[in-house]
Amino acid sequence: MNPNESSASHVSSASTLLPTAEVIPPPKARRPRVVERGAFTKATVRKIRCPSGQSEQFFWDANCRGLGIRALRSGRRSWIFQYRDQHGRTRRIALGDVSVVGLDDAREEARRKAASVAHGANPSVERKAKRTAGTVLELIGAYLLQAKARLRQRSYKETERNLHIHAASLHHERVEAVRRRDISAVLERITEKSGPIAANRVRAALSALWSWGLKTGRIEGDTNPVAFTLHHPERARERTLSDMEIREIWRATDTGEDYASILRLCLLTGCRREEIAGLRWSEVLADRIAIGADRMKGKLAHEVPLMPMIEAALPARPENADGCVFGRRKTGFSGFSGSKERLDAKLRKSGLNMPPWGLHDLRRTVSTRLHDAGVEPIVIEALLAHKQQGVAAVYNRASFREAKMSALLHWHKLLAEIIRSH
Repeated sequence: MNPNESSASHVSSASTLLPTAEVIPPPKARRPRVVERGAFTKATVRKIRCPSGQSEQFFWDANCRGLGIRALRSGRRSWIFQYRDQHGRTRRIALGDVSVVGLDDAREEARRKAASVAHGANPSVERKAKRTAGTVLELIGAYLLQAKARLRQRSYKETERNLHIHAASLHHERVEAVRRRDISAVLERITEKSGPIAANRVRAALSALWSWGLKTGRIEGDTNPVAFTLHHPERARERTLSDMEIREIWRATDTGEDYASILRLCLLTGCRREEIAGLRWSEVLADRIAIGADRMKGKLAHEVPLMPMIEAALPARPENADGCVFGRRKTGFSGFSGSKERLDAKLRKSGLNMPPWGLHDLRRTVSTRLHDAGVEPIVIEALLAHKQQGVAAVYNRASFREAKMSALLHWHKLLAEIIRSH
């Protein structure tokens, strides 16, 4: 044998005996979750479980598109509905536990969801919004916080009372869960207890609340549940007092009490009750009452000549007069309801059975009597602090001073004659 051949043969033999190089396979990709598909039956649903070694597994119903069961390693199984939203993203929502919701109910709900998606709905987003939605009481709190800065004090107090007291049965409801029938039930109770006008006021407060919530995005959607609820008809008030009623009211208020003085001053000046009830000593000057713009309905300062009868109706000025003329509160007198009831009882006892009336009727009476006396309407409007339009809005306020004094003097003469007559 050729030594070279022998050597080559030896090398060749050795190479076949050497172990071949090991090919290391790439790391195994993460095993995808197993998805099972098949037509659900009540029997197969009972047997569905998460396989051993898996954390979860999805099973899909071949007879109802989008309906599935999510089975967890813990043993929990829940119905789910899967769909694509308008942006093509996969969304999934739970429909309930398999042990509680049956197959037929799950299919029916899935079909309802599928129909809503076909019409542009997004059940996943809607459900999330409902979970994060606040209560009606939370909405009221946010609404009143901003309303306090823009509403007059009396309007704010009425709104606060209507929402906090009369709408209390809605407080713990989720905003999006409130329906028209819930609002109607509240309004019906108020109508029975406090009358149709009170129900109208609560309805207006609730409508404003929901409109604000929708506009600020605190309520999702575009539906106000207060819309189309019953609104009771209201007749515009046209009550004015007769001579006899004026005379008896004047006599019944000869007590010097705060409410009596306020009532007389309303009749003497034509001012609104809040303007007199909140009168400050700093507004009572030597020759006039000057009410600041912050307390006026039209947000314009108002002056009333300090005539003798007005001065006589004011209480004695204290030495350190730096607060309100009436009442013990910083905002002035507030006990109108009880005081009015006591006055009405006093008038009935004197033999006068008056039809329903209010302090605003005094203001209307002043206006009517001055119109009947031929006083220029623009002067009466200025005297009553009605917001002027056009030329009157820019007319020199000082130019009205003499005209207002003349009109007020004429009214006081008429009033004095009524009081003295029998």
